Amino acid sequence: MNAPSSPRLVSRRSFLRGSSLLAAAPLLGAAASPAVSRLAGSTRIRDVRTAAIDIGYKTHLVKVMTEDGRFGIGEAYPKAEVAEDIATIKREIIGHDPLQVEVLTYRLVDQYQSRGSRAGALSGAIAGIETALWDLAGKMLGVPLYVLLGGAYRDRVLLYNDTDSPNGDDPKAWAAAAVRSKEYGYRAVKHSLPRFDSPKGGVATASTLRKWTRIMEETRAELGPEFPIGIDLHWRYNVGDMVRFTEMIADLDIWFLEDPIQPENVDSFVHLRSKSRVPILTGENLYNREGFRPFIERQACDMIHFDAQKSGGLLEMKRTADWADLHSIPLFCHNGATPVGTIASAHACMAIKSFVALETDTVESAKTPHWQDLIRRDGPLYQDGYLAVSNRPGLGIELNEEVCRRHLADDRGFFE
Repeated sequence: MNAPSSPRLVSRRSFLRGSSLLAAAPLLGAAASPAVSRLAGSTRIRDVRTAAIDIGYKTHLVKVMTEDGRFGIGEAYPKAEVAEDIATIKREIIGHDPLQVEVLTYRLVDQYQSRGSRAGALSGAIAGIETALWDLAGKMLGVPLYVLLGGAYRDRVLLYNDTDSPNGDDPKAWAAAAVRSKEYGYRAVKHSLPRFDSPKGGVATASTLRKWTRIMEETRAELGPEFPIGIDLHWRYNVGDMVRFTEMIADLDIWFLEDPIQPENVDSFVHLRSKSRVPILTGENLYNREGFRPFIERQACDMIHFDAQKSGGLLEMKRTADWADLHSIPLFCHNGATPVGTIASAHACMAIKSFVALETDTVESAKTPHWQDLIRRDGPLYQDGYLAVSNRPGLGIELNEEVCRRHLADDRGFFE
């Protein structure tokens, strides 16, 4: 893919100076122009369709189609009923101007609040439509998606890999998995540590805590003192046990401890953060700005972890990140998507000042060798631990329809 040649900021003023870019003014809240008038209302949304793709689990691509044959591609959250949700809610935007991205997104949010559009499952369906609208708008206006979101703070996006999880508790096997990620080219990793001998119900036994600690000690020794290493505990444990664990690993310079406790109780996060010398990361189970609000305003975590496909879309991620940045809280991007959702999130990350790293866990997996090939590309999607975002219009990608059709996850067909 073609990456921007160097880091740069794209201000609204400089963005609007170019006559070829004046058409994007409505999206940026700027004054109308003749170019805007030519494009605004020039076509209408004809349909919204989905295609389920298998990447080890079912994901959903979204296609917004216009009356004049143009289209945009997005990705919704990977839950089974997303296709049904989109088939139901799309009638609210059929016949409308596709350039009104924010207006149409909030039309869906406001219409379906009772069904979880702001803090529930429907948020992921709306996010897929929103991304496809941004892709379409970028194509119509001739600019990359990150430009529509404000410009590029960087010329590429740092990745971190959720490593393979070996069976058993052998520290050397876990360290070897991290080393494989490093050898693949990643510059940062995390381990998703399992329960081992701990029962369900929030308890981490002393034995489990020791096993976790030995794994992290061995991984740190193999990767060296400077390599970023995170830990994910999948919101399973209680505050007391997690305080003990952070004490046990305090000298290993762990990058972050992700979701060690349930996300519903912000007071527990405030308490844990006050005791922990390990930075606390949370957010993949929070929805929209409303869900992040208490964590940001009470500084209940050191970093937020936003999932654009789950939590309301790309603009919502940028707005939440900017709000968190006012409290000196940076953003990590949670990601379990195909290349479509991954690249869409990367465009938003380009436009977020406080962005740190974007998650990935499939590109090098033997279980999904087709992952990169779902889109057409000239070389590896990831290079040297980074994702270089295209400067072509919209998302800057083209689906490889042959590969997508070979890996459909249900019998609905390919956008049929």
